Amino acid sequence: MSKYKKPTVNLKPVMLVNPLNSDVWMCSDYSNTKDIDGVVYLTVYRPENSNRTFLMRKDALKLSSKGF
Repeated sequence: MSKYKKPTVNLKPVMLVNPLNSDVWMCSDYSNTKDIDGVVYLTVYRPENSNRTFLMRKDALKLSSKGF
């Protein structure tokens, strides 16, 4: 465990879309990724329920061009 703490920055949530099924997801920190077995994951949540988070592949999601 690192003794240095990352600086906390208040970021605006990012809206992401799954192009295969048009599901909309939100991500509070787009730069906070997890690398598991060479696959990069983002922590995302649905706009209507921010209490429940999921890990989704970053390459399966696209940044939305419309705001929320």
